[in-house]
Amino acid sequence: MNLIGMIDKSGFGIREMVKTQRRRFLPLPDYEGSTALRTVFNIHGQAIDENYTQLLMTRQELPLEHALWLDRVQKKLSVSDAQAQELRRAKLLEGRKPNHFVSASVANATNTRSQYTKNKGLNDAMYKQFIVQHITEFKQASIAEMREILLDKLPASLTEAQKESKIKNLLSALRMVGLNGQKIKATGDGKRRHWILDDVSFKSNE
Repeated sequence: MNLIGMIDKSGFGIREMVKTQRRRFLPLPDYEGSTALRTVFNIHGQAIDENYTQLLMTRQELPLEHALWLDRVQKKLSVSDAQAQELRRAKLLEGRKPNHFVSASVANATNTRSQYTKNKGLNDAMYKQFIVQHITEFKQASIAEMREILLDKLPASLTEAQKESKIKNLLSALRMVGLNGQKIKATGDGKRRHWILDDVSFKSNE
């Protein structure tokens, strides 16, 4: 049947579906959910990440393997270290594993600069400054206040769980290392726990 052209033994049908999805600027088909006994072929009918769609529109010469890897990035799926490194060399990717996102040059070319900045977020010193400034103004702050201040400013590329972890790490860094000679410390426990400025940090500046 293969010899007379009645079956497709070489998988050109799937390859054509990949090319068709790319021409439509839609997420590419993938095999996520497959097992050793069951093959799942997913075809997505709508855009996931506008940055990726714009990238395909403006960079139609993009090698297919790069499009496939970036497609995994938009789906929040992992790419290998070697693939991420190649995308970085091509100036297509930024961010730390597993929170990759399209690069500044791509965002500029596709007019998605605002989303890029949201994905990248601010540097840690600025987040720490928000915390110290708030505690200085009101003498103390609860963890709920810290979340309210920081959550919408953290990188959009992070999951909710990763944002919570980021806040804890920022508070821990301010407690252990501080910022510009100022440190914080926790007082109380449970729901009554608050963060205040550490008097030791002031004494060290005298």
